[in-house]
Amino acid sequence: MSDLQQEIKHYSFELNREMLKLLGDEFDLDKTTSRFAEAVKGKSLSEIETVGKDFFETFGREWMTRTHKLGDEYPDRTYEVLREAVDKTNGYLKFALVPQRFIEIAYLSTQDLSVLPIIENNHNRLIYRLIQCKCLNLVREKCGEEIANLLTCRHGCLEACRTIHRELEIDALIRQTATIPVGGYCQFEAARA
Repeated sequence: MSDLQQEIKHYSFELNREMLKLLGDEFDLDKTTSRFAEAVKGKSLSEIETVGKDFFETFGREWMTRTHKLGDEYPDRTYEVLREAVDKTNGYLKFALVPQRFIEIAYLSTQDLSVLPIIENNHNRLIYRLIQCKCLNLVREKCGEEIANLLTCRHGCLEACRTIHRELEIDALIRQTATIPVGGYCQFEAARA
């Protein structure tokens, strides 16, 4: 076996399973939604919207901050190549490739997904979609349809996306362009500012 074949053999292009498990355990959606259900118990819908926004924004910020930290601590060959490409283009490729990596890690560690559907990724926009959302399903199960349809969990997804862009020092406009209750899926967009 040549030196090059030996070097290639040791590269891993897969996300580290230990990292995904650490994140999945730390940000377990069953426990998170149980805490949310307890926090909104007996509250009016307007109070639930306020409590839910704060609750899930905090969750999203902590979830993505931890994902970013662990994603850097557990690099794979794909991430190494990505960083090299960003360096060679003086940072031009940083948006939207680098945020996508961390967003994928976050969702793959907490949702029942084998892949996060990326609808668009180019130098202007990153668009991704959740067709099934474990968090929303658990909120529905624990709090009922009316509270689930408030979609307070969207604040976690939006804040997670804002957080990774902030931590990577990328100016981006973050918005939600579709919701499961209306369109059958949640879709999020980060656009170059």
